[in-house]
Amino acid sequence: MQTNTSFVTSAQSTTANSGSELAQSTSANVVQNDNSALGTAHASSSVRNHFEQLAVEREAWESTVHRTNNEQLYVLLQKCYQTYQAMSGGEDEAGNLRKGLADYIKTKGYQFKSGTHTLVKIVKCVFGNDRRRVSAYGIVLRTALARKISVIEIPDFIRSEGGVEEIRLAKSPNAMTAKLKAQAGAEAVQSSNLGVFASNSLTSKLDSGNIGKTVVLICTWQADGSVIVRSVVQSDTAVNAALACHYSANKDAIKQVVVEKQAANDEQIKHDAIAVATQAAVANA
Repeated sequence: MQTNTSFVTSAQSTTANSGSELAQSTSANVVQNDNSALGTAHASSSVRNHFEQLAVEREAWESTVHRTNNEQLYVLLQKCYQTYQAMSGGEDEAGNLRKGLADYIKTKGYQFKSGTHTLVKIVKCVFGNDRRRVSAYGIVLRTALARKISVIEIPDFIRSEGGVEEIRLAKSPNAMTAKLKAQAGAEAVQSSNLGVFASNSLTSKLDSGNIGKTVVLICTWQADGSVIVRSVVQSDTAVNAALACHYSANKDAIKQVVVEKQAANDEQIKHDAIAVATQAAVANA
């Protein structure tokens, strides 16, 4: 983006500097005459150009790699986070940037509650009116802020936490992440046995180190109720996705089994306690 008051450094600079350095260098590039009306106007223009450029990058991501690659999304979120960091502080440059953001929001006609976090406002300026997306991305960046994640660490932070959806769900006390669903699904299928299939072809694919582990069989139903096994998938990602789907499709039954199992465990604990108490009473008689 070429303007007289360059707002954000390049992606190369983003990955080469710490969050504080990015914020300082970004603010320093805004306007020098920040005490004048002209400086404020330049700041507003720069912020407007900045968000319009990020919106263009977002549209490019949506139309090309949106469904297959999240890396560009993480870079966009990193730039949103960088923008917020540049607006932090009491310096005149940061104040001009905040004024520019307010002017841009007014121009776009966006409405926010009085308590809406600035990170959420920035995300909406970039990603538009999709409320669910704005909420999810806002949660991700606010989580990063709470953990004092630096600008340069944002993509790695999102990846290490399992992605946007995992971070979003982790903020909801009643929600289960895909990982937790997979764990619950794995526990549930251990008590199920629909039959045993064996063949030399399948055995040839077995890595002895994986004995006892869960795999996914790709099968085709036949008219007589049998299935033809087409392939075996051992990828952890595929297996966890299948287990999570199993949990989602059977969660009521699985929850009931868990309740019954817990009740049985509680009953056994009670019997054991009674037995111990009885033995102690007999021994002391």
